[in-house]
Amino acid sequence: MSTAIVENWRQTVNTKRASLLNLIPREWRLRDTEIPLVSRLKDVTTFITRFLSPLEKQITSATVPIVLENIQSFNWSAVEVTQAFCHRAALAHQLTNCLSEICFAEAALRAEELDALLRTTARPFGPLHGLPISLKDRFHVRDLDSSCGYVSWLNNPKSETDEGALVKDLKKAGAILIAKTNVPMSMLIGETTNNIVGSTTNPYNRNLSAGGASGGEAALLALRGSSIGWGTDIAGSIRIPCAFNNLYGFRPSFGRISATGLADNLPGLPTAASVVGPMSTDLESLVHLMRWFVDCKTWQDDCKVIDMPWRDNIFLDTRNRICQDGQCNGSLVFAIMRTDREVNPHPPLLRALSLVTSALTQRGYEVVEWDPPSHSLAANVLFQILGSTAGQSVRSAVEASGEPPIPQLLELFNGSNSEPLPTSEFWKLCEWRERFQQQYHDYWKSMRGHTASKRMVDGVILPVAPHAAPPEACFKYYAYSAVPSLLDYTTGTVPVTFADRFIDHEPYQYTPISDKDRTNWRLYDKDLFDGCPVGVQVMGQRYQEEKVLAMMSAVRDALQQYQPL
Repeated sequence: MSTAIVENWRQTVNTKRASLLNLIPREWRLRDTEIPLVSRLKDVTTFITRFLSPLEKQITSATVPIVLENIQSFNWSAVEVTQAFCHRAALAHQLTNCLSEICFAEAALRAEELDALLRTTARPFGPLHGLPISLKDRFHVRDLDSSCGYVSWLNNPKSETDEGALVKDLKKAGAILIAKTNVPMSMLIGETTNNIVGSTTNPYNRNLSAGGASGGEAALLALRGSSIGWGTDIAGSIRIPCAFNNLYGFRPSFGRISATGLADNLPGLPTAASVVGPMSTDLESLVHLMRWFVDCKTWQDDCKVIDMPWRDNIFLDTRNRICQDGQCNGSLVFAIMRTDREVNPHPPLLRALSLVTSALTQRGYEVVEWDPPSHSLAANVLFQILGSTAGQSVRSAVEASGEPPIPQLLELFNGSNSEPLPTSEFWKLCEWRERFQQQYHDYWKSMRGHTASKRMVDGVILPVAPHAAPPEACFKYYAYSAVPSLLDYTTGTVPVTFADRFIDHEPYQYTPISDKDRTNWRLYDKDLFDGCPVGVQVMGQRYQEEKVLAMMSAVRDALQQYQPL
């Protein structure tokens, strides 16, 4: 590679990094001496608050419904709320490298306009009046780049016509975009790193990854630099970073909400397409925004969205299916998947699954074991489908600037699957996927005969990954997160606990069950993972968004009320 080409892409990167720093007000910039060394302070989730005023702490700790209520009742102005979240987002970026685009100045101006409107008319601009939000870098926004970790995609600001349904509806509802967040080069790996912004680190342990591909969004939310964020998920890109950062995340089934206006490596892929979903520190905000977006009726403009309004009766009926006064009239039935029989989860994950089982059982829910068709084989098929065109797309985007691919993409960039699959081979993979979907559906139906109540399993609890947030370049196994995507099952994440070096000991003389399992177990170090968030997935079947959100509420409530015997 010529020196001129190398200097050209590096100059582009240096200019972008400098512009991001310049968009942070000087009074919000941290001196080098104010940013603690990782060796002295790994967890910055509490540290960040020392730079905030009491009002900023109060605002940024509130749920979405509370923020909206306080703005509309004139307790907080939109300017105060926006400034609080922008300040915290600026600090979060300096601590974890989580932002890709900053629009604090534009957000402040919009907040002033909304305040003036509310004072004049006493009516909010829309249902999300003055709510600061953030978006994964994939979402096109007018006047901003959607680089998606590629240098060659920089300096190409989008127009209003590029914006998709979510961005347009957020603006119409009165939400205020404060930033877009970092993603990995290609958006196809379970961590977040690229040659532009660099690597996004985990706020709970900056030695470890924030996950991916919505890792920048997760790190920002974990540090409460946004009221709520939106990501995309094709094989776990919402759920992985949410589990790694103590967040609630949600993957709806394809076609329930609109996924237009996205930068894409795989345009036109007829199967296993990515979906859009919300991410949040609390479940109430997640439900609030999911209900709002479904009721935007985007099926009127997006032919891929099904005409299905929000079904509050299903949400409420599911939430009410609990044991009361010793009577379990149709209470929920959960299944627990402790292993996929290819890679066993690490001790913190196994403890989290046991904790969820005990909490649900104590609340009166029925819990059974889940041993479905092979997740590992299904994940391999999904990644062959995605890789059918991804290798060529990644190589073209990287070579366009002359930048090197990040190490995690070298196999996709140079390997045997870097060339497109023949059409016949691609459709064979799609046929296998359809057979697997039917097998899984049949297994789910058959489990009715294995429940004490003889009722269907309502939801499945399973890990998101076989480990908590790992060091960079150590995420290797995707079967736990990929299979819900291959099935197109509605799935959400719920925080459970934190890894604890005094409890989560390495097993004595562990015998790996596969080569992949051996690799995973070599990664485990109780001291390395100590303090890391541990979350689980709650999986329902297709188009069960309301039911899955209610089951996530059931799991959360059971954990909060659990009393160890």
